[in-house]
Amino acid sequence: DEDTAADERIEEMETRIENLESELRQVAALEIALYSVVPDHGTSAYKVHAPARHLSRLYIHACEKWSPEKQASVARNTVAGLILVSKSCGNDVSRLTFWLSNAVVFREIVSQAIENSSLLPSPVNPKGNANGVKEESKQLGVLQSADDWQEKWTLTAALEKVESWIFYRVVESIWWQTLTPNMQGPPIGERLAVGDKKEGNFSIDSWKNAFHDALKRLCPVRAGGHECGCLPVIAKKVLEQCIGRLDVAMFNAILRESAHEMPTDPVSDPIVDSRVLPIPAGDLSFRSGAQLKYSVGSWSRWLSDAVLGSEETKTDGLEKETKERKTFFPLLNELSDLLMLPKDLILDSKIRMEVCPSISVELVKRILCNFSPDEFSPDHVPGAVLEALNYECHNANNGINSISFPYSASPVVYMTPPPSSSLDDVYEKKASNASTPCLSRKGKDGSAPIDELESCVASVV
Repeated sequence: DEDTAADERIEEMETRIENLESELRQVAALEIALYSVVPDHGTSAYKVHAPARHLSRLYIHACEKWSPEKQASVARNTVAGLILVSKSCGNDVSRLTFWLSNAVVFREIVSQAIENSSLLPSPVNPKGNANGVKEESKQLGVLQSADDWQEKWTLTAALEKVESWIFYRVVESIWWQTLTPNMQGPPIGERLAVGDKKEGNFSIDSWKNAFHDALKRLCPVRAGGHECGCLPVIAKKVLEQCIGRLDVAMFNAILRESAHEMPTDPVSDPIVDSRVLPIPAGDLSFRSGAQLKYSVGSWSRWLSDAVLGSEETKTDGLEKETKERKTFFPLLNELSDLLMLPKDLILDSKIRMEVCPSISVELVKRILCNFSPDEFSPDHVPGAVLEALNYECHNANNGINSISFPYSASPVVYMTPPPSSSLDDVYEKKASNASTPCLSRKGKDGSAPIDELESCVASVV
């Protein structure tokens, strides 16, 4: 009996030691991959995405060599670690985009491993949101039960939610820290005359400066004119969300009755100083439409060059560049086209849907009622046009006058980036590192394999 008890105790101690060693390996790997990382942007994708490589190696190693319970523990602790380091960034946008880029790359590596490796069990249907994850997921209800974490696709679905949460924080930070202050307008003396060319130039330059500040927050390296290892699609997606809000905000402000009307909503209608508008509020004419088109085109070209980069636009040609530029400020583009369109053509619903599909017929009628003749379009809007639009509105709404204005900004929506064509930049290795011991290699490029990490931990234990 004593021998049996001793054997059981020895077996229990061995199990405890084995579990402690496993926990130590996990902690050491997560320390290297997450907690000891300085989240700085740099020109090397290999160095920027070192955390993603470490985490993917740890998880794939756990799937290949550890029990399902330990594998689930690694998956859960990895997601919890990403949440923790992201929360520690506060509102530091560049650090948040660093971790967002790593989360995307980590998820992509794991997804490819699940699909391609025979060492991993066949996955269940993914629970990820292929149609995008909305801002409500910022509550981060991603840490499910331990049994769920044994399913491989649980990790990728959880990573999508973490990405969505980080993305939402980045968009909100850029909106409130960079774009919203610019809407208040600097105290630069007396108000310029309505329609003054200097006012339009001030608005163009003011917003270009704000966009550049936003890019510096998103990626200081790329904003400085250098290539960065982080995923460029992140900055593009963030700016698209922020510009979408700004488009609605400017649209609502321009269609106010006068520049003295107050803002009505902190997101959809927040502009206080009308000097930041490309055209004066309430000034609707052919000339203001042309000025609006010029301002929006200037911003769109600047954003397109800054986000896409000169190489991509040259490679893909003018057609794609033009298409990308049209993604910015759709409402302002439609408003400018509507103001310059011959007014009798507006009665053609097909033309109207082509020129301004996002502007309701009720709002079109309101815009035309406030349209002012100028030297480029000296005639008033024909009364027959207004009567026809009024009749169309009456029939469409069954006699109820229901104009939806001001417009509401769309909620933040995160669409997972498309899979990269290659992860070679993330995995590129220098030949000089091939024969370097594991600890010194970690010091140089932070890429010590899990097998070598285990041997180092074993020597300590």
